[in-house]
Amino acid sequence: MPHMEMEDTQELLTEQPVSKSMGRWYALGALIGVVFVGCVGLFSASKSGAQALANKKDLVQNWEEIPGIDKVVKRAESLELKQPLRNLGDLFYASQPEELPWIRTECVIDVVQAAAYLGQAVVFLYKAIEYDGLECPDNTPVGCAVSVAGFITSITWIASYLSFAANACGAAVNSGALCAGDWTALMANFGEMATVGAAVKDDCDFSTDWGAILNLTDSSGPPPPIWQQFVPAGAAPTVETYQKVKALREQNTNRNMDITQCVMDVTNSASYVVRAILQIRSAASACPDPKACAINIMNIISSFAWISQFTALAVSDCPEGGDQKALCTADISDMVAAVTNGPA
Repeated sequence: MPHMEMEDTQELLTEQPVSKSMGRWYALGALIGVVFVGCVGLFSASKSGAQALANKKDLVQNWEEIPGIDKVVKRAESLELKQPLRNLGDLFYASQPEELPWIRTECVIDVVQAAAYLGQAVVFLYKAIEYDGLECPDNTPVGCAVSVAGFITSITWIASYLSFAANACGAAVNSGALCAGDWTALMANFGEMATVGAAVKDDCDFSTDWGAILNLTDSSGPPPPIWQQFVPAGAAPTVETYQKVKALREQNTNRNMDITQCVMDVTNSASYVVRAILQIRSAASACPDPKACAINIMNIISSFAWISQFTALAVSDCPEGGDQKALCTADISDMVAAVTNGPA
């Protein structure tokens, strides 16, 4: 009997093999336990975060109870603003009904001057290609330089005034358009200096016979072309007639370009009169600010200088034959305008 009890005890103590299905259940239970613990931890963390946010909200709502906050408020009230805070509504032109007509006037002037400089660019391009005396590269180097620089400068002015028009013709202030207008205006002023620098020496040298250079006063006319020596004698009258007709057509085209330039000169001169009035009005209100006052004064000086330039150019371009003294006056006025408008 004791022997049988010992055998039963040994069987119970003997290690029984665990089946594979039981192992899977153990693994699944462990995984469920890990997930449960993680969820509990996440819930606790979110609850503590929500509690902290609620505490901060209470602190913000009860900021008057923060120790020493009254001294901070008094200190803030005693500070002075370097400049008044700007109302964003002021960026919209409709919020300033008294200024809107002046802004729209500037819009019209910007568009008109962009169109005027477009016409001037066409004239300068023609002069660089076909105009006798200013043609590149066959005629005088000065005339070629003036034509090319004048064309580039006119294109730059077109870009500048179109940028300003994008600001003045819109519903609100367009800082990007203003920035583009300022940069292209600076480039145009450098172009004006280059144009004047090329032209002023000859324009203001009154010993130069510009009529002869442009074939206006030289009775002998230009020398015969080289190819004419190869033309048979019997064909000479026909060739000479063709040459005369061609010269007459070129002269008429040149005169038409001069009239076009005359119209552009008068348009720009009148436009700068209106622009000067707008700038004087702006200076009257901006002069308490030294920087804005200086900019407006330089703009006014440049506008009057350009009025002088385009009036002098009209005196030279409108009648036949031109006027060298008027060209010299225009060069000097243009230099003054470019030098004062560039820094502004």
